[in-house]
Amino acid sequence: MLSPETEAGVRQLISRGEHRAALDRAKEIHKAVRTPASETLLVDTYVERIQALMGRGLMVEAKALVELVRQRHPSSRRRLDELARPAGAGPRSLNELLRPLADPALSTDERVTLERIVRRDVWDLSALAACEALPVTHALRTAAAALHRSFVAVTSGPVTDEELELPEVSRRSPLACWKLLVRAIAYFHRGDRESCERALDAIDAESAPARLVTALRSMLDDDTATPLQPGRSGAAGAPGLSASSPAAAALRTAVTRKPALVRELEALDRAFASRSRSGIVKLIRSVVEECRRESPGRLEALKQHISVRCAVANLDAARVVAAMGGPSRHDAAFNRLLARAFEETHDPEHLVIACSIWDEFRRAAAQEGWFAENSPESAVISLHIAGLLERIPEPALRELQQSARRGAALRGRNISFLFPDELYQRTCLLDPHPEAFSRWMAWAARQRGGQAARVAKAWHKIRHEDVEPILHLMDDAEARRAFGTAIGWLAKLDRIDSLRPDVQRRRFRLLAGAVIDRARRKKLAHAMKEIDRLAALPEAQQGDRPAVVAALRALVNAGWDDADATASCCADVDRLLQDRAAAAMLLSVVATAAKQRALGQLEGVEHLSSAERASLPRALARVGVLAGELRLSLKLPRPWLAEAARRFPASRASLGVDELRALAECGEQTGNVDLAYAATAEGLARGGASEAGFLYLRARTLAASPDRKAVCARAAAELAREQQDMELAERALAVARGPFGSELFPLTLDQAREVLREEKAATERPGGGTREPDYGHLLPQCQCPNCRRNRGEPVNPSDEFDFEDEDDFAIDLPPGMTPRMMNELLDAAAEAARRGESFDSFASRMLDDPPPGGRRRPRRRKKRR
Repeated sequence: MLSPETEAGVRQLISRGEHRAALDRAKEIHKAVRTPASETLLVDTYVERIQALMGRGLMVEAKALVELVRQRHPSSRRRLDELARPAGAGPRSLNELLRPLADPALSTDERVTLERIVRRDVWDLSALAACEALPVTHALRTAAAALHRSFVAVTSGPVTDEELELPEVSRRSPLACWKLLVRAIAYFHRGDRESCERALDAIDAESAPARLVTALRSMLDDDTATPLQPGRSGAAGAPGLSASSPAAAALRTAVTRKPALVRELEALDRAFASRSRSGIVKLIRSVVEECRRESPGRLEALKQHISVRCAVANLDAARVVAAMGGPSRHDAAFNRLLARAFEETHDPEHLVIACSIWDEFRRAAAQEGWFAENSPESAVISLHIAGLLERIPEPALRELQQSARRGAALRGRNISFLFPDELYQRTCLLDPHPEAFSRWMAWAARQRGGQAARVAKAWHKIRHEDVEPILHLMDDAEARRAFGTAIGWLAKLDRIDSLRPDVQRRRFRLLAGAVIDRARRKKLAHAMKEIDRLAALPEAQQGDRPAVVAALRALVNAGWDDADATASCCADVDRLLQDRAAAAMLLSVVATAAKQRALGQLEGVEHLSSAERASLPRALARVGVLAGELRLSLKLPRPWLAEAARRFPASRASLGVDELRALAECGEQTGNVDLAYAATAEGLARGGASEAGFLYLRARTLAASPDRKAVCARAAAELAREQQDMELAERALAVARGPFGSELFPLTLDQAREVLREEKAATERPGGGTREPDYGHLLPQCQCPNCRRNRGEPVNPSDEFDFEDEDDFAIDLPPGMTPRMMNELLDAAAEAARRGESFDSFASRMLDDPPPGGRRRPRRRKKRR
């Protein structure tokens, strides 16, 4: 019998391309065992050998071997007939080849053989897409049609990544190598050498697209002087493009040959990229003349691009116009190019110019019929301008707006493009999209005077069903203690989306806040009615919330001076929490919020039993969770907090994540850094999804270490973004902005994870000789020569003088200084820099002043004769 190991050995030889050795081994095996399995293995080996001969163009030898196998193994005749049929000879032969693929009863072996022939020999994708022997919906025809369209597109102009996806062509398709070829051509034209080589490496050497691999590699190397190496020629019946054929050489020459205009443009582009501006005007004149000869239809577009590049480079406009032979056309297309160019410099002054030009583009485009003046397209431009204005520092923008107002009053100009509020308002009126409103409200939230509430009202007026403005108006009303208004907004939210998980939490919090507010204002009857509503809520029966209801009843009864009812309610709080310390703290929190200090007096912590003191961290955590849910301040005596911090190490393992978070927030709010830091250390050690939140709380505890605080907050923001927790990310970024103003230093996700590992290891509170993590390499680095030298970075001596290259056309000389004097001064400065002389020493020597710390040598008087 034929053993699996023996068969595997033969097929391994085939996979390595050793067809002759595999055939000899298969003959020996079949001669020894003479079974159907050994005959199948022998025929498979013959087929691979025949295909290898055909791949090398040895068609006579392949045909002779086909006849030999047909005579010796009659059962393989059908398979050999399909193998010998020329696939690419024409539509008729293609139809004959592919017709069996339309038969659902075709065996797997026969299907694999036909698909192998298609992969190796079919080169005409359009003929394959139009093959009438297959149904229109056949996967092979669909793939061929998509590939033909992509091949035409990629050889005609730029294509997008979406066009290269080609979902119609699976990885197992016999046309998969064509998909790789299309991508390789696209990457070649993009200049992406690595991706192009990766695609070329993946192309099967026995496939039809492999005929172009050598030519593409030569073009990729730009090695037009080296002859192409011989390779595999085309299959029989196909217009083969062998690697060394004249067709391949002609293809390479046609693709790699650069027209004179392209060479001139490349030289001009290099001149713009260099720091020196010399010779640009001469290159502009040469490029324009070449374009006028070679492609006059593109001359105007070229002049527009040149004008834009020169404007950004601040070159002399008159000289540029003269070099171009006249000014460029300043239409909407020109304004768009110019605005985009100034925008991409990221310079604040250029951003202002870009905003003005985008506004001009909007008006010009409407006049030229690109879109209507009051259209969604116009709204998109206004939204884009508003986004650019947000990248300008706020003080600079306000000063610019004030100056523009004064100038507009004199000249009657429209300066609305300088005011984000007007731009956002215009955008939302023309195209009331939620994203536009959201950006408007995010901008308004950073302004003074409660403008976000105004925007939220406008948003809700236009889009009644959007949840975001309702949430903002609800929070705004709660912050103003207008609980009735907030509850009204909550009712609207409940009608829109009653299944939102935060609706129930908000309802409990708002009703409890209404009770406390009415108790504070001595409206006790209304407060008791609200308590009854609160107690009827299903969520009021969950967790420790029944104790909150009892504490609120005690609050109202204390306001009525009903001592018995108050004592009964306090006993209910104690019974529900089953912790006397927790009950006392909860009553204190509620009474403090309502300014009922008589109810909220806490006795000394020494009056607690030893068991109560031992469980004080857990009691504080439970009350902290409730206070955080009700948005109440947790103000407790320092001895209570100190005792909780002292007892924390023994009870930390029994606390949940929410309780640890509450302890950290409590410690941070009350200034007990020991408790806050210990809680964050335990929370970080727990790992999981809560890491970003505990890292943010860790940052808030590090007031004494501003650099470490900023880095921790920045890392927490990156981790929160990865978890799609944008609310936490915004809060963390607000903390990170503190030490460095509005500018945020960059931090990658890997660096954020590095910070997380460092903070997990830093379990001890900083101070007292404790080593803190060093994040100096992550913070913004000073680029002055001294700091760079201290960091071991190379420093150019000329950096001491802080000279900048000036435009050749715009060097303003000081009064009384000739160009020759200026050149001599610059030469002397350069020589001093090469010697390593400091700037102070150089300036003193030039101005005849003594250097710092030195004294001028007194002149010797001449002796009188």
